Amino acid sequence: MLDDHSSLPTPVRLRAWAETLPAFAAEMVTDSDLTKPHIYAELPATAEQAGVARTRITDWASRSGLSGLLVQDMVLASDEAMSNAIEHAYPGVSGTVTLFAACSSGHDQAKIIVADRGVWRPPTADPGFRGRGLAMMEKLAAVFWLKHSANGTTVVLGWPLAG
Repeated sequence: MLDDHSSLPTPVRLRAWAETLPAFAAEMVTDSDLTKPHIYAELPATAEQAGVARTRITDWASRSGLSGLLVQDMVLASDEAMSNAIEHAYPGVSGTVTLFAACSSGHDQAKIIVADRGVWRPPTADPGFRGRGLAMMEKLAAVFWLKHSANGTTVVLGWPLAG
């Protein structure tokens, strides 16, 4: 369980959170330009929060000067990650999903991290009508990385930015 760092300044809370992430995700957090628009929010894992996350990603992208198909891909891929965490990570109990979005310090990549502290449910062999979210994320993002452990699931999404 994470310590409650809510009284600490955002950069300190963000570093504390990054320390709980797999190394690749933590590196993406520490390489972010936090002087520019970014998102760092812990949201309740409820269906209503998927819409909140979509709005926050869209607003962040706009404030960051991103537009067009790139933003649509970002919103759709991050919505899939949020929806999976909301639907699957906390069966029968409440929980939270952490959303992080920022541009890299070199401003050459936009990245989004969605992390939960719930349980992993492996995809079924035959997803039927549903179950294509992981494949969609992989197609929509230039970087798609997923790691699950006893501490939860972390999804990292990244897109190169034109110089």
